[in-house]
Amino acid sequence: MGEEKADKITLLELLAAVRAGDRKALAQAISVAENQPTELESALPQEMSKSHVVGITGAPGVGKSTTVSALITYLRKQNKSIAVIAVDPSSPISGGALLGDRIRLNEHFLDSHVFIRSLATRGHLGGLTASTQLSIRLAALAGFDVIIVETVGVGQSEVEIMKHAETVVVVMAPGMGDGIQASKAGILEIGHIYLVNKSDRDGAKETAKELEKSLHLSHRSGTWQPMILLGAMEQSTGIAELVEAISLHQKS
Repeated sequence: MGEEKADKITLLELLAAVRAGDRKALAQAISVAENQPTELESALPQEMSKSHVVGITGAPGVGKSTTVSALITYLRKQNKSIAVIAVDPSSPISGGALLGDRIRLNEHFLDSHVFIRSLATRGHLGGLTASTQLSIRLAALAGFDVIIVETVGVGQSEVEIMKHAETVVVVMAPGMGDGIQASKAGILEIGHIYLVNKSDRDGAKETAKELEKSLHLSHRSGTWQPMILLGAMEQSTGIAELVEAISLHQKS
């Protein structure tokens, strides 16, 4: 009993350090969320958060990590603090996260106002991981202005991000063609903003037009009308418009 109480006190002290802005404590707490979720959830306080949770999702290869990097750069110029929860496929050997394109975020690692953590799916379906919600709550406890959740490359049925993010950005790329129509029953029904990335390539405008047609056929609840944007995130083209759209949805 005494040992259990000591562990509880240690966890409470860890959460207090997270709230105080200790980034090492935040990383440690997220590890607890991955391995001992029940204990962490019972200790984690329920409180209002100022953080805006933005989900970035889409198929593999459309430029999700590049979009996240461009968002970080732009939001830091606005003096916003950002936490990134990036979900990656799991290694079949170690079970850890295969970091993939996370190297694109390397330039932000030394910024004390940016926190980046990769989570392994560990077989969890839906484009996220079982500890995603707890990790978001921990980042909110740490007081970040914006929490970006980047999913693994998802298909039409993997739409779990809508349960966790207040604003969902679906990233697409030119050349999807009829694939947009085929996917509309999935991720095309959950996005608040649709970004056709790599707009410097042929077919971007056509993809945006096809997307607009498909969205008209999708059932929508609420008053928000999905926005379709063109951009080339690798060159930061259209990033100001994307941030403005996210802000508009947050205020809606």
